[in-house]
Amino acid sequence: MKFQGLHHVAIKTNDLDKTLDFYCGILGLEVEERFYDAGEQSDIVFLSLGNTLLEVIAPHRPEEKELNFSTCFHLALATSNVEETYEKLKEKGINFTLPLTESGGFKYAYFSGPMGETLEIVERIKAK
Repeated sequence: MKFQGLHHVAIKTNDLDKTLDFYCGILGLEVEERFYDAGEQSDIVFLSLGNTLLEVIAPHRPEEKELNFSTCFHLALATSNVEETYEKLKEKGINFTLPLTESGGFKYAYFSGPMGETLEIVERIKAK
């Protein structure tokens, strides 16, 4: 058995418009596919994220709308210039929960998404 890579990461939202405004409007992701899943009773939106996808699930059933991020620590978004990305996001009103940090061959910073999910911007840097 050999995996080809990570196909998608899924997050759940109880406010699809707010979530899409954030991921598309602020972070610049593009909608790849959008549909209603009758079996799951949820709106599903796949957003392009480099060579993988971010799946946004907006459930319609009240019992499914509770958000739970206990099994996912954060989503890391790779960038070739983390300092520039950091400044652009600050200009767009993003408040960072962990400012730009350098450690272990990486530069990174954490911030929160619209549903409280933790996001990271990260750049792999060469050791000095």
